[in-house]
This record gives sequence, C-alpha cells and structure tokens, in this order.
Amino acid sequence: MIRWIGTLALWTAVGVSLGWYYTFTYYGRTGIPMPTLESCAALLLYYFSVANVNTEAQAIHWVIVFPVAGVLWPVSLHLTARVLKLAPPVLGTFSFALACAAVPMALPGPFMAWAAGYTDAGFDASLMIDVALRRATQPPWAWLSPLYLGLGAMSLALQLRAYRKEYAIPVRRALVHFPASGIVLTVLAVAIGTLISFPIRALE
Repeated sequence: MIRWIGTLALWTAVGVSLGWYYTFTYYGRTGIPMPTLESCAALLLYYFSVANVNTEAQAIHWVIVFPVAGVLWPVSLHLTARVLKLAPPVLGTFSFALACAAVPMALPGPFMAWAAGYTDAGFDASLMIDVALRRATQPPWAWLSPLYLGLGAMSLALQLRAYRKEYAIPVRRALVHFPASGIVLTVLAVAIGTLISFPIRALE
C-alpha cells in the first residue's frame, strides 16, 4: 500500500510540474511532449476526456490523469508480459520504481510555481493562481523546453534501466514486449479517456 501511495504521489508531482511547463508555453505553442510513455499517455487521456468546463476543473482533471497514466503503464507491461508468457515483476514494486525514475520531470515544479507568481515587487500568490488557471501569462524562457526535454530524457533512461532490472529477459524479447506494451498503453489511454468523457461532458 505504501508503494502505491508513493507511486500516485510522485506521478501527481510530475503532473503538477508538467502542468506548469505547458501553462508557461501554452500561448507561445512551444511546449513539447515528454519522451516517457506515461507522460504521453496522460496527454491522450486528458485530451480525450477533457470537458469545456471552468479552468479550475480542467486543472484538477490535468493533475489526476498523470497518476492514472502512471499506473496504466506498468499494468500494460504486466498484461503484455502475461500474453507473451513472460514472468512479470511484482506490480506495486515495479510501479514505484517507474515513478521514482520519473522524478527528474517533477524537480522544476516548485521553481515554476514561484516563477508563475514572480513580479518585480516580489512573489504574488494571486498571480500564481491566475497563471495556473490561464487567466494571466508569464513568458517562457528560451531554455525552458530544452530543460524539460532533457529531464524527460533522463527519466526515460532511468525507466529503461528499471525495466531491464525488473524484466530480466533477452533483448530480442524486450524489443517485442516493450513496444507492444506501449501500444496497449495507448489503446487503454484513448479508450478510458473516451469512456469517461461521456459523464464528464454531461456536466458541461
């Protein structure tokens, strides 16, 4: 149970950090998807289920999809391993390992929150909230996307290392299992996003 709580907490932190990143880059259209599969799945889950509601609800929705996608990825690996007759690792332990590997993407979160509320007169919490809800903007720096892309690449490398450690299988089998699991993850994210969009959009 503790590992699952840690997994959800870490992916929530990643969602918050990436939420700031995409908020900063939203109007300049300079944001780029992170290279980790869970992050891409979270985007799919969000855009297939997001409703035209107030920005507060959209912000909560955004944060929620990241821990969901963070769990869907090891589950997809687990299910695919069963089909391919592979012995999967303990799901909770592996999920926590993947979440820990994603920590680099969460690291800029506190700084981004501070930057969102920064003014020449000091920190303004109300401005930070307005930026978070896209009622105000802060210009992105030129190095922001390269920074996040580098952290995303680091997370991917750490996740591949965790995968190789937990799935001690030949490379040729991993080259089948890993991409197949990515396809399963994509299908699950789109299907779940589409299904939950109906009750969510009924609230519009």
